[in-house]
Amino acid sequence: MSEYCITLEGITKKFGRFTAVDGITLHLTPGKVYGLIGPNGAGKSTTMAMIIGALQPTSGTGTVDGHPLASEPALRQLGYSPEFPNFYADMSCLEYLWYMGTLGGLDSDEAFKRAVQLIDEFDLNDHKFNKVAKFSTGMKKKIGLAQAMINDPKILLLDEPTANLDPTSRQDILETVRRMVRQRHLTVVISSHVLTELQTVIDHVIMIDHGHLVLDAPIAQAQEAFRQGALLVATDHDEQLVQALADYRCDRDEQGVLRFHAKDMDGLKRKVVSMVYENGWQLDRLAEEVISLDGLYKQMIAEDKERGADDEEHSVTHA
Repeated sequence: MSEYCITLEGITKKFGRFTAVDGITLHLTPGKVYGLIGPNGAGKSTTMAMIIGALQPTSGTGTVDGHPLASEPALRQLGYSPEFPNFYADMSCLEYLWYMGTLGGLDSDEAFKRAVQLIDEFDLNDHKFNKVAKFSTGMKKKIGLAQAMINDPKILLLDEPTANLDPTSRQDILETVRRMVRQRHLTVVISSHVLTELQTVIDHVIMIDHGHLVLDAPIAQAQEAFRQGALLVATDHDEQLVQALADYRCDRDEQGVLRFHAKDMDGLKRKVVSMVYENGWQLDRLAEEVISLDGLYKQMIAEDKERGADDEEHSVTHA
């Protein structure tokens, strides 16, 4: 068996003359949470659709748990929750999960047992006999997530799992994902535009733009590669500190915290700590600024556009 739970080798998908996904290669390892990000129309949903077998690649190959994409053994390893799940109007929560289990190949008794387990695990006991179609958006998202787990998959794919939810419901969904990863050693691929929340749960970021892979790296490694070169400092004598460190460029972040810019970060840290200690000030914060997933996204997309413009100019020049 492969050490990777999902592999994509030069996967391309064309719709007529339009190329939605262009030669993407990925190798996903088990037990991690992957964030799949990119602008609208970048190719994220098409990539997911090929992984779950809903679309066939125009070219390229891939595997799920060592089995070819769209094969029955591959599909048995996958759970999928779409951005807009559809429900049967006359089915209760329990009936819906039981029915989805039978569609997934479970016998009737096993599907019923699994549905009851998931209803308990997702704290839905008070709603198990209610019609799913009448649930709130947040409840529907939770049912969609439970449905994705009905066959106890190894790999979970979530398309915009927190879209259109209030803050409480979003946190509830994300905490449910965290818990399942811890308890089941799941591999999770999340496609989302809510980057501030996504960065709290993912281990690895995959960024696609115009069908091309522009970033594939552990999020900590990606953030390290784009270090801000700024030190965040908060004391009870900020103005005196700014005056004493006048040789350093200083501004404030969105929360009003001082941002000192320096190439020699360790030297700057020593100066700040020394001044705080010598003057008896209170040090409330001292940390290097880490680029957010949102900032990383904006920077990578901007660089990809610049490369595209350069390539276009090069093509025109040599035409």
